[in-house]
Amino acid sequence: MSQQWRCLSGAWVDDLVEAVADLIREPGAVLHVGADSKTRGDHTVFVTVVAVLRPGEGGRVVYQVQREKRMHSLAEKLFHEAELAIALATRLEAEIGEPVVVHIDANPDERYRSSRFASSLAGMGVGQGFEVRLKPDAWAATCVADHVVKGKHQGAA
Repeated sequence: MSQQWRCLSGAWVDDLVEAVADLIREPGAVLHVGADSKTRGDHTVFVTVVAVLRPGEGGRVVYQVQREKRMHSLAEKLFHEAELAIALATRLEAEIGEPVVVHIDANPDERYRSSRFASSLAGMGVGQGFEVRLKPDAWAATCVADHVVKGKHQGAA
């Protein structure tokens, strides 16, 4: 499992905690964490993102890509995404001392397959003491991490 983090520009981040701590010191900054995945061939790619948002002023994103054995079921992928986001949120909150909002890539709307797992996934984060956002409000997972896992950021820099 890779522990290397990058900015959307492609620049490497030497020390994640130090980089996030510097960003969160900005007035009004809020720390968000999310994850998304995509299955490609015989493996599943997971992207975990940290987004430091300054409402009305934009934000900064760092991300990590992990390649793991192919996960076939939606439940397996969603629970692993949640585990990655919650583990990172736990680490950042402990080391930086700031609250973290965890974004879970599941939709409670019963029209979507992920709705069967939304309550359990949210409970994982709430049980650890985090504010949790589900779709459609889970933008760190459903927009930012999705953007990276699909490789859309590579042409933007």
